[in-house]
Amino acid sequence: MILDTGSENSRLKARLERIVRENRISHAYIFEGPSDIDKEAFARGFIKGVLCPKSLGENCGDCSICNKVDHGNHEDISYFRKDGMSVKDAAIASLQEKIKIRPVGERNIMVICDSDTMTAKAQNSLLKTLEEPPGDALIILLSENMENLAPTILSRCVKFRIEVQPETTEDEAAEKLVGMALSGCRFHELVHEAGDYVRDRDKAWMLLDSMERKYRDLAVGGNEKLRTYKPEEICDYVDYIEEARLRLKRKMSAEYAMKELLLAITGK
Repeated sequence: MILDTGSENSRLKARLERIVRENRISHAYIFEGPSDIDKEAFARGFIKGVLCPKSLGENCGDCSICNKVDHGNHEDISYFRKDGMSVKDAAIASLQEKIKIRPVGERNIMVICDSDTMTAKAQNSLLKTLEEPPGDALIILLSENMENLAPTILSRCVKFRIEVQPETTEDEAAEKLVGMALSGCRFHELVHEAGDYVRDRDKAWMLLDSMERKYRDLAVGGNEKLRTYKPEEICDYVDYIEEARLRLKRKMSAEYAMKELLLAITGK
């Protein structure tokens, strides 16, 4: 998946995935969101959706390309950040040099963080590249307030707003993940939904406890969704959770333990 859940962002996610599937990717995007949103993580999700060879429009989160994007070492992706209080002309000059280099893969991708802090000179320089982008290059501008960007910049970019999503407790996350698994959702969809619960050891422990309670409650309550599942299958899911706990106790990484769990409960 490209984005976090939530009604507004779910619609935005679906729209972006459709754009990728239909091969209507623009040469430049602005992703605007408040300061407490991790816009770089959002950009990485979109980039994986564009580059991932396994699933057009979505990212598998597990292939070598997705892993490179996540770890910041993909050969064709460059990030440009502000120097002091602003993104200066030197950063844009560097972008213009890098974007001319033939990519290792299909396209060069340039991400300008805090793009709304660009100096007037930097914006004027960037405009030249936006007017005539080389090849299939993709330029992504991350912004807290796109009104600080020149109208000429805005007119040459596709603009999207990322909304703030409410905090999710581990009980809510567990209910969502269990429901998704029972509904037949795929492994990478659960990995995306789990978010920090996959990467953070403390959060992983809490999620495991909540998931186990959820499965046990479903088994005892005879939930409608369980009619197609045998009791032993639900017991298997609880066993998978116990195996994930053992992996954490053995000091294995939270990401490995949780992904193995999600892979087991999806069966994919």
